[in-house]
Amino acid sequence: MLQGFDTATQITALAHCLRHQPSPRIARVWIATDPDHTARAVILARIALGSQGIRVGPADWPTPRSAERRKLFRDALRLTLWRATGSTGALFAPKVVARKRADCGV
Repeated sequence: MLQGFDTATQITALAHCLRHQPSPRIARVWIATDPDHTARAVILARIALGSQGIRVGPADWPTPRSAERRKLFRDALRLTLWRATGSTGALFAPKVVARKRADCGV
């Protein structure tokens, strides 16, 4: 998938990717971002994706419990690492990865 470097190019990269997606086509996209950024991101997505017949809306997120906040922070860091390096860091926990793959039947 193409990568954007700001909100507009991220949305257009997503639109490009979804335009070339094989059937079944995605009918709805939920935008999950910082509350201060949500309105702008949703409007841009509606402009770019709405022209393809894709409905767009903001994701409503419940406030996470403290244990979930820690996991959220950890996973946000992992995805930041993935964006920078292409790796989520899972290679540092091979036993956990093996267990999760077995649980999923992979």
